[in-house]
Amino acid sequence: MLWILIAYGALLLAIAFASLKYNSSFDNFLVAGRVQPRFLIIASMLASTIGGGITIGTVSKAYAMGFAAFWFVAAGSLAHFLQGGLLSKKVRDSEALTLSDLAGKLGGRASRKLVSLIIVLTWTGIAAGQFLAASKVLSTMTGLGHAWAVLAAAAFLLVYTLIGGQKSVLRTDFFQFGVLAIALLASLAWLFIARTPAPGSIRIELFSPKFGPLDLAYYLVVVAGSYFICPMMFSRILSTDSPANARKASFTSGFGMLAFAFAITAIGLWARATGFDAGKLDPLNAIIKNALPKGLGILMLLGILAAILSTADTVLLTAAGILENDLLEGKSLPRVRLWVALIAVIGAVIALFQTDIVDLLLRTYQGYTSGIVPALLVAILAIGKRKLEPRLLFAAILSGYLLGFGSSYLADPTLQKLGAFAGLAVSAILALLARARGTSPEKRLA
Repeated sequence: MLWILIAYGALLLAIAFASLKYNSSFDNFLVAGRVQPRFLIIASMLASTIGGGITIGTVSKAYAMGFAAFWFVAAGSLAHFLQGGLLSKKVRDSEALTLSDLAGKLGGRASRKLVSLIIVLTWTGIAAGQFLAASKVLSTMTGLGHAWAVLAAAAFLLVYTLIGGQKSVLRTDFFQFGVLAIALLASLAWLFIARTPAPGSIRIELFSPKFGPLDLAYYLVVVAGSYFICPMMFSRILSTDSPANARKASFTSGFGMLAFAFAITAIGLWARATGFDAGKLDPLNAIIKNALPKGLGILMLLGILAAILSTADTVLLTAAGILENDLLEGKSLPRVRLWVALIAVIGAVIALFQTDIVDLLLRTYQGYTSGIVPALLVAILAIGKRKLEPRLLFAAILSGYLLGFGSSYLADPTLQKLGAFAGLAVSAILALLARARGTSPEKRLA
């Protein structure tokens, strides 16, 4: 199995080296020349959103609490549909380089800086989540302990991302999405055919004792919001060859994500319905090790690893690009690579001391979504109509973020969620006030 892993890594590095020639400029490194075809963008959107953290975490949640875990992935698909309907064309038309750059065009330099800082902090946490997921897969494949597996995953991802830039990420995402899709669907079919759950043992329930209406609202607003206005998704939109294709890519990826939500949740429901004993492993890795044939198990491990790599490289590239372009206002490729290394090191250190992937991801999403999503939604929808008052937009982002992130550390889960909603509400109200007190395009020209 170790040789298979080495061969897979070598293939990805070869693709990265083949893309090295495209990194002749800072813009190419971040948005791949803005000429990428729709099929590459769709595959990359799906590969980047359905990461290893979501895959492993959702199976674990479905195993523990039932069908309700479906919403952790399905919320993202709904966000992609809304993104396609409301935002994608406007974002691509803006010719921005990053989400933070767009925030600067809409709300001024202070908002650009604040959004950049929040994204860098948040995406470092998301990188940690991917390293944590990768460590679980590498431990299963090689027997490495948690610490060594985290360090090995971080080191490979660092080298791979440093070499290729956005072009190699898009190319490898297309390949890795195919591996993940085949592995998931083949494993799902095998499990249900080889050991069919008893009739009635799988229950499709919207709510459960561990998942109530407030939890559903949280997933549909906070989790979905992190996909709706997302620096990774916007980097894909800004890399497309036309605004029309950007819009179509968002819609298509929404359908794909919905299909994956059912497939990933169904694996966890199979384990729950059949009484599968995961032991000390997380359920998905336990299924791979003890319930799938060896060949299919290896394919599934490679599929999960593909999902992790596809998300992690995008996370590192997005955070490093925003740190250089928007926070420091530079255009240095060597420094971007330095920031990729720094973020990878910090993410790896966090992953060494974490065990719950979904908890880590939710905590990092909460502050970002509460502060940035309502404020920038109002600002983007106002493009061509109103220029928001900069100080109020800045206050909307900052107050929403502080409420959302701060409440994520409260002991009571209900108060955590209510704090997130409070942050969303404050951010939205202040952003609407910024719109009301803003200026029209005619007044700005006069």
